[in-house]
Amino acid sequence: MTLASGGILAACGKPEVVNETPPSETPPASTTPEPGAGREPEVMTADLASKKWSFEIPPDPIPESEISNTVEADVIVVGAGISGLTTANALAEHGAQVILISASSGPIFRGGSFHSPWSKAMEAAGFERYDVDLFFRREFSNASYCIDQDKWYKWYNNAPMVMDWLIDKMEAAGYRVGFEKGNWEENFGPMHTPVGSHGFYSTREDQVWSAPGLSAEAVARRLEETAKESGVQFFYPTVAKQLVRENNNTGRVTAVIAQGEDGKYTKYVGRKGIVLATGDFSADREMMTKYCPMAVQLMDDTGSQGYDTGFKFGGLYKGDGHKMALWVGAAMQKTYPCAPMIQGSWVAGNQPRGTHRGLQVNKKGYRFGNEDVNGPLHAYQHMRQPDMEVYSIWSHIYAEASAPWFRFGMDERDEPIPPEQIKAQWEQQVADGTIVKGDSVEEVIQKLGLPMEATLATVRRYNEFCHKGVDEDYHKRPELLVPIEEPPIYGALMSPRPRLLTVCGGLRTNTNMQVCDENDEPIPGLFAVGIMVGDTFANVYNFLVAGHNYGMNCLTFGYLTGKAIAEGTV
Repeated sequence: MTLASGGILAACGKPEVVNETPPSETPPASTTPEPGAGREPEVMTADLASKKWSFEIPPDPIPESEISNTVEADVIVVGAGISGLTTANALAEHGAQVILISASSGPIFRGGSFHSPWSKAMEAAGFERYDVDLFFRREFSNASYCIDQDKWYKWYNNAPMVMDWLIDKMEAAGYRVGFEKGNWEENFGPMHTPVGSHGFYSTREDQVWSAPGLSAEAVARRLEETAKESGVQFFYPTVAKQLVRENNNTGRVTAVIAQGEDGKYTKYVGRKGIVLATGDFSADREMMTKYCPMAVQLMDDTGSQGYDTGFKFGGLYKGDGHKMALWVGAAMQKTYPCAPMIQGSWVAGNQPRGTHRGLQVNKKGYRFGNEDVNGPLHAYQHMRQPDMEVYSIWSHIYAEASAPWFRFGMDERDEPIPPEQIKAQWEQQVADGTIVKGDSVEEVIQKLGLPMEATLATVRRYNEFCHKGVDEDYHKRPELLVPIEEPPIYGALMSPRPRLLTVCGGLRTNTNMQVCDENDEPIPGLFAVGIMVGDTFANVYNFLVAGHNYGMNCLTFGYLTGKAIAEGTV
């Protein structure tokens, strides 16, 4: 299998390459002292690319003699995250008998809002639907046009209907709709974050969510509740091990064999299909090395990794579903590499953009780019700096000059945070040791441990640009050029360093979410939804559309897939 042809999640631990000779070169040691310190990240070589990885080699089939039980339903859904729960609800509501099995002990969720370009709630709140041409042109360019446009337009055309469906479910349980903060920029520029990321507030005594960007738990628990009300059977914790495909892996996928908590195997037969919703492969070093090498250095797979992991930096899941699909003839997505979600530091950052937009320098005291980039995107610039260390230096006047200020996950309709409160937060961070403070630039440079001569020269040059109103080096917008002269002066190591959250993509799928082989032919009876859907994101997940993966791959495609399978239209 070539680099561009596909791949899948692999077993945890050091990559095992099967066949002939080992790689001809020893990979360089990581320079990163944080996640995964002490590990030597593997690099892709021609030798590795031409060989079979261990995850590509199917295990021996589980013998029928070891299968203690067989259970049948119209559809078997594997995974209890947002995508699996949404699919199960849609299936049951349209008349299908559904069994959902999950390796977790309950529904899985992490933060998150749900993006839709339009909904009845947006209309009621007085928002406008954004221009699909401008929006898509930017996002396709960001992805180098290496994505499946059919999927994007299917999402855009169907998302409002599916979002209204979710709103009805949430409001029936006493939740109200919120909208994660957007950021307007003319012509959908690189910092434009459109309004459309829906979240849900609760007034129930048992749970209260304070921001729409943090409401995935509410949605997951509600979808489990409504699925059970519709007759969906749940089996926790039940780990899917192998798919069953007829005619020596040339026919229909008819079942999934899973292992229960008691260690016994059960064959779950899906008369209409098997839907994989098993999450990503970011905790599998072998798969990351082959399909997302840029983020391998950010992995942290040294500890235990459980199926109940909802939010964890350094990698989440091991790609069980990807592997099972590959073993029965599936292909990986055409887009290479798979797009990672990487978070940057928000120290003294201006939300929703996230990163500090004042002067930033590396450990050598040199400025390295235009700071007007959101936190996740700026993280990739941080990764290019020595030891991934980046520092910010600013004057107290930055609080007024950079207003308005917002916190992460804030509702679009909330009032900005006043500059006085921002300064109070800085002072608290000084007390906590997160940032430093001084009466001069020199004092702050010294406290940060940066080289005095180089850093001071960088600050002086930056101040000259501020007074001219022209950034002659990186052409940052004039209104963001705030001089660093008037004390008190602040500084901070942008910590933590860039962190890996998850990886988007994986299995090759068509617009009906049917898993496809190397010839782009659907494998009968096999579907995939959620973050494991291939070719929807490329390069990186840029976070310019908050809640995009949840809104597209999980919610919209989950609902449409369940409905189509139940109605027999796919």
